[in-house]
Amino acid sequence: MASQAPTLYCGRCGAPLAPGATFCGRCGTPVQLQAATAPPLYRYPPPSGAAYRPAGQYKMAPALIAGGLLLIVIVAAVGIGGFALSQFVGGSHSTCTSNCAPKVVAPLPEEASYRSSAYHFQVNYSSAWTVRSQDAQGLTLGTKLGLVSVVGTSGGTPDQALQSTINALPSSQFQDVTLVASLKGAHIGDQDGVGEVFSANLLGASQTATKVRFAVIAANRGGVTVVVFALNPADPKNSPNGMPEGQEFDYLCTEFAWG
Repeated sequence: MASQAPTLYCGRCGAPLAPGATFCGRCGTPVQLQAATAPPLYRYPPPSGAAYRPAGQYKMAPALIAGGLLLIVIVAAVGIGGFALSQFVGGSHSTCTSNCAPKVVAPLPEEASYRSSAYHFQVNYSSAWTVRSQDAQGLTLGTKLGLVSVVGTSGGTPDQALQSTINALPSSQFQDVTLVASLKGAHIGDQDGVGEVFSANLLGASQTATKVRFAVIAANRGGVTVVVFALNPADPKNSPNGMPEGQEFDYLCTEFAWG
């Protein structure tokens, strides 16, 4: 059986060639011997460019992430710095009410001291006050507006000493004595005591009556009873218990030192 001649194809367009043809019947290309037995060419469509990202896009995402993190760090640093600056420089903030830092306060006035030779207690008072009288048991001081006396005795109770002091006031000078209030937390030094505030009309040498307020505070320690008597012109509208120098009198009681 005779072998069949192989089919020839155009080396350019791949069309089958007629036997003995010297030109391609489709594209007109001359038939070349070396391409006669070449397999047909198949053209595949090029891949779509939409399926692939340009190389620059793969590098862009890390750069954007790094830039975003840097921006967050800058914003946080500015916010923290602004908050700290507002705390030290000023701004509106709530007032501290507990566990607060120490505050800067004005220094206390210069002090003078008295020590009782009989009962060994010590009284610290403002050097601007004057000593009107003093002895082994105590002293009387002239203040800016009134007076204050500190006297010690042996035995007795604070209540007895307070009542005795009120009863000993000369009725010719102290008229219409009326209890105003009991002093809660009355103390002399670090010793709790009793205290009361009274109102009265004080009759002077010219027989002119002046409205006054006076406080009596008494405390006892180790068999010694101390009585503080403080007097001021009455000022009930502007001063606690009506005594303008009440804060100075309280300071004297606080600075008192028992023997």
